[in-house]
Amino acid sequence: MIKSVQNISFKAYVPVSYYAKNPANGQYVPVIKKENIRKCHGFVVRNLNGTAKRNKNEKFVDFYKAHDADYRRNPKVQSVYDRNLPVVYLISGNDVDVVTELAKPVGKAKSESLDLIGHSNSFESSRAANEFFKNVRSFLNKSCRRLKSDDKQNLSLRVYFDPKYNTKDKLVGFNFVNARFIKEES
Repeated sequence: MIKSVQNISFKAYVPVSYYAKNPANGQYVPVIKKENIRKCHGFVVRNLNGTAKRNKNEKFVDFYKAHDADYRRNPKVQSVYDRNLPVVYLISGNDVDVVTELAKPVGKAKSESLDLIGHSNSFESSRAANEFFKNVRSFLNKSCRRLKSDDKQNLSLRVYFDPKYNTKDKLVGFNFVNARFIKEES
């Protein structure tokens, strides 16, 4: 069951955190490993951008759409990973285009590095990535507005998953369980 905070409207971005069920005690705990955050976040982005081939979840998309006016008008999202994981920022609507433009110098620098030295790690690509994070942080702080509740508290999105294991008890992915907005403590 997806729970929501009533009467909220996205202005541009929301921090997202992920939780997975601990098989030992059944409680949900934060997902903190970078590769697992990416797996969980991939589910969110693929579903919201309509590119999910497997694990499509219209219930999640409808839940998100009901609370995000920007997404309803322009149904696309983009992620910005905070350097201090496990938080990921989800940007929606027309602001996706701004972030895409800010990211172009990073792609160009990595492409040039790949052509010249055979890999994308170079001083120039590192510098472009640092500039990107600085510019995105400035954009989020100055031009975008955070999602807030009716009583003006910042909200964030929590998404809950059950881990999926193969026959050798190796983690292979996550199954979506629930999502909800929560008020952040000041």
